[in-house]
Amino acid sequence: MTGPRRLIGMACAIAVVSFLHPAAARAAWIKAETDRFIVYGDGRDKAVRNLAERLTIFDATLRILNPAVGQGVPQRKLEVYLVADGRELRRVEPRLDDRIGGFYRAAPQATFAVVRSSDSVMGADDVLFHEYAHHFMLENFPAAYPGWFIEGWAEYFMTAEVTWKGVKVGGYNENRAYWLFHAPWLPLETVLSKSPSEIEPAKRHIYYGQAWLLMHYMRGDPARVAQINKATRAIAAGEPPVKAMQEATGLTILELTKALRGYRRLPMLMVKPPMEGPPQVTITPLPATAEAFLLDNLRLATASVAQPDAALLADIRTRAARYPGDRLAELTLARAEFNFGDTAAGEAIAQCRLKEAPGDVELLYLAGMGQILAAERAPDTHVERLRAARKLLGKAYALDQDDYRILLAYAYSRSAEPAYPTENDLNVLLEARALAPSVQMASVWAGAALIKRDRRDQAVGMLSGVANNPHGGPLPAQARALLAGKSMAEASRIAAAEPDEPGPGEPEKPPAPAKPAK
Repeated sequence: MTGPRRLIGMACAIAVVSFLHPAAARAAWIKAETDRFIVYGDGRDKAVRNLAERLTIFDATLRILNPAVGQGVPQRKLEVYLVADGRELRRVEPRLDDRIGGFYRAAPQATFAVVRSSDSVMGADDVLFHEYAHHFMLENFPAAYPGWFIEGWAEYFMTAEVTWKGVKVGGYNENRAYWLFHAPWLPLETVLSKSPSEIEPAKRHIYYGQAWLLMHYMRGDPARVAQINKATRAIAAGEPPVKAMQEATGLTILELTKALRGYRRLPMLMVKPPMEGPPQVTITPLPATAEAFLLDNLRLATASVAQPDAALLADIRTRAARYPGDRLAELTLARAEFNFGDTAAGEAIAQCRLKEAPGDVELLYLAGMGQILAAERAPDTHVERLRAARKLLGKAYALDQDDYRILLAYAYSRSAEPAYPTENDLNVLLEARALAPSVQMASVWAGAALIKRDRRDQAVGMLSGVANNPHGGPLPAQARALLAGKSMAEASRIAAAEPDEPGPGEPEKPPAPAKPAK
């Protein structure tokens, strides 16, 4: 027996061995789950539970302060991974350095945040709350906001102090405050008109500090709240940011800068306990393999097949061999094979497990994505692979119609067909975007499909928010190209030339932060 058939036999034999000798059940990692979040951590029950509770209370606070959002429970809970240090962060995103305290990703295959529990330049809560504020904004009111507004909004809410007595909003981060006092400011015109990705990396911390201060100032008085709302509406309609801000406030840039430099007493909001009682948290011990493979799965979910990682593949193969028959180990190995290695080996694992559990949605999704990744790696089999993927993804969708990942993958599997996009294809993309507005790839694909269906006005609204993404990178470049009239193929080539920035760095921690008066 040779080729894939032999591999299937080996995989199934492994599953039998696993039944006889199950993997150790020691809970090196645990899962804490609320109605909105799933938090994973390395066995520190109290820390993981506490983080799940704080996040849930923070979310409730954001909903009270943004009442138009409502109280609906999301279709898919946000996953948060609490890791020990920068080394574990780099298991997910190798480009990060030790100044980074955490990051957030909203990608076609996964939406998650990773935050380190050890001390970093920014406080752990500040990092996580900043990233969740981005997620909250994208999920609940996506629009074409200016870069400073997006970052200033996240910076304003990230310093929330969550206690059982209530949540205090409007404080400051000591690192940001230090640099506002001790470093030259960027011209306010620059902050208003550019995104952080357009700022020299060594000066981005100043941009973030000024964006926070401007947001705090504008939110510090009801009259100024009305002014900032007017300015952002004008900017979304195409007004130049500097002109829009001057007209809304009635101040010149020089006068607004002077007002910000004199803004020292920070008005604070105290939100009484936003929930009737402590959040309900369910703790679940995870198998020993969670420590070995959970973070690798995140890495593989956001990895590009155009940049194969031979070292990661070899490492996963070695580690997976230590856990014969373990579901997480095998699924991680299958993903690694689909991404960088032997497609037939990945197929063998998926087919064997589907034989045992034909209704396993995650397995069906993984097998379908395996065919899509194979199509990307071998263009000569592109159409055949995508059609094979569609069969598997159709079965997954029949079992779970609320998973945006399945819908996006299914839409992509249709993209090589001559009639694409049909009205049904467009409906699939729009439904995926409705389920996960924070996944900006969904907006790009849906926007491109709308343009092809002669619905450009609707496409403009959808693509503009992506084009204004303050972090830059391939997706905003792709959205801008589509808005400029480029085809999807041309826009994809333009996007491929853009660097994909892992996220903003943080300056070295100052020795003695200066504190503004309260």
